[in-house]
Amino acid sequence: MRTALAAAMLAGAVLGLAGCATNPVTGKTELDLLGEEQELALGVKLYPAFIQDSLGPIEDPQLSHLVQATGEAVAAVSHRPRLPYQFTPVNDPAVNAFALPGGKICVTRGLLARLESEDALAAVLGHEVGHVTARHAVAAYNRQVLATLFLATSAAVLEAKDVRGKELLWVGGLLGTQLLLASYSRDQERQSDTLGLSYAVAAGYSPWGMVETQRLLLALGREKPSLVERLFASHPHSSERLAAAEEAVAKLPSEVQKRPLRRQALLSATAQLREVQPAWELALQGQKAFARDQRATGLALLAKAREQAPGEGVIASLYALALWQGNEKAKAWEEASRGAQRAPRVFLARLVAGLAGLELDPAASLEHLAAAETILPGTAQVPFFQGKAWERLRRQDKAVEAYREAVRRDPEGEVGRAAAARLAALGAR
Repeated sequence: MRTALAAAMLAGAVLGLAGCATNPVTGKTELDLLGEEQELALGVKLYPAFIQDSLGPIEDPQLSHLVQATGEAVAAVSHRPRLPYQFTPVNDPAVNAFALPGGKICVTRGLLARLESEDALAAVLGHEVGHVTARHAVAAYNRQVLATLFLATSAAVLEAKDVRGKELLWVGGLLGTQLLLASYSRDQERQSDTLGLSYAVAAGYSPWGMVETQRLLLALGREKPSLVERLFASHPHSSERLAAAEEAVAKLPSEVQKRPLRRQALLSATAQLREVQPAWELALQGQKAFARDQRATGLALLAKAREQAPGEGVIASLYALALWQGNEKAKAWEEASRGAQRAPRVFLARLVAGLAGLELDPAASLEHLAAAETILPGTAQVPFFQGKAWERLRRQDKAVEAYREAVRRDPEGEVGRAAAARLAALGAR
């Protein structure tokens, strides 16, 4: 019973130290297990990884400026205008946008290529700012901490009582917790819609941008559901939200309703995105085919995507990875080098170049891997591949050092185990 008692005491201690804060939007006092300082720090820490998980930033100064300027305009009239907001367009071809704690927001090329006005962009970014101002991520963090404490206490009680099948019960509880935290609630989505519309209007945009966005998302959900599955996983959508937007706009003053939609700047900034979007959709299909272990289909789709958009570095990198997996090493290295050259700030492009160059040019491989580490420090894959490259260059001392770092970063994972195996093969500990 000592374990159960300790877990219960831990839960009590955490809750006893928990603070409360006033929600900037509702004015209500709420449980706050994070605090604004930690909220900001968490966003700063997570943002680079989320950008790279979305295939890196879009290298387009005109588009980046428009997204940042539009985001700043709606954030400036929000309930938390002093946060250090950042708005980044990212290469993910799926239709999505997301906000991290502290005002770190991304919008994908898949969505940007389909928006038709600056007002629609303001509505999208206003919606994400609404998640930040209403502290929805903080609420999810609170739930996660409480759920973890509940699970820890429950696991300790199961242990103390020697309940048969306790491992299955605990894992089931964990999976339930993960599902609970996987998306915003419908009430939070409605609140962010309302906030996004009010922020966009206050910033001078047409309210019809919100309606235009809701119509777009609803149509995509029906016509191309695979493109919006990630968005709908965190932003449940329905015709109800479109009707609510239309009703909200109808209640605004007539002079606000008469604001025209502004299209020129957005259409100019997204012209290149629209041109290559079909190729990116092929690349997305190719990735999904590989995930289903349909390698021949995936390779063909990626090859077609690469042919349609020869200037897109990330597509070249995805194609290179598929070639490498198919043991076409020379062609993979050629494509990977091209991808890294055209997408130098994308972790995936640098990592694939580092992998593809291991056998053909290990010195160049090390250069790409060093760049990958600079872009996204702390992954286990980078030092593992560095160890491989150093082995090719017959520098066992450097290889051992790199493998040890990979083990340190991923002691229980697949990469860490592979690095430990190499250390053993080299006679090192």
